[in-house]
Amino acid sequence: MSYLQIADCFAWLRKGSLAALLGLLVMSVFGVPLLTEPGSFAGRVTQDALFSLILMAGVVTSTERPGSFPLIAFGAFTAIAVRCASWLFPGDYTLAIRDETALAAVALIGTTIGMTVFGPGKVTFGRIDGAIALYILIGMICAYAYQLINLRVPNAFSGVTIGTDKENPSTWIYFSFVTLTTAGYGDIVPIARQARSIANLEGLIGQLYPAIVLARLVSLHLANSGADKA
Repeated sequence: MSYLQIADCFAWLRKGSLAALLGLLVMSVFGVPLLTEPGSFAGRVTQDALFSLILMAGVVTSTERPGSFPLIAFGAFTAIAVRCASWLFPGDYTLAIRDETALAAVALIGTTIGMTVFGPGKVTFGRIDGAIALYILIGMICAYAYQLINLRVPNAFSGVTIGTDKENPSTWIYFSFVTLTTAGYGDIVPIARQARSIANLEGLIGQLYPAIVLARLVSLHLANSGADKA
């Protein structure tokens, strides 16, 4: 196999991994809470399996940037290993480390995808998929941040008790996306300053990102398609 064929194979894998990443994120955020009981064994197993696949898809996507690939791969596999260890050692300390490593790994993958989305070049469907995936990743990053704050800071939220759903992030995914979309149902309210700060930032991103980034990318893609046809 020639070098060009190998390069084409990696390019195809990266393109496919971005679409797979988006699909896995949608399943993890919207499918698992719908089909499984929050905090159940089946829900936790499914969520952990999807999370591991999300990280692996992110690692494949990051091969486009060799400089940051080792760090992202190390962060992803560390997060997966810690998540597996949390089954054997389910104490608060292990769960906090689990959330910290998950937060770091997802943030690294989100940064890499952001560099691709906002980088130079023609706007393709792949970049639009990446922009949508990044939007969902922002919600996941904030969800893990909220869950970690709930473990570390007493009475950080009203509407939930300390340590609620420690082993399953469904509550915090729900709260994060309610905040990101500025639905604001009011059943869970941030009280601690750390929680309020992240909620404010997430709400601001939720307002600006679709209106500016997604709309701009779609308009550029349509403009490029029209120019190609002309």
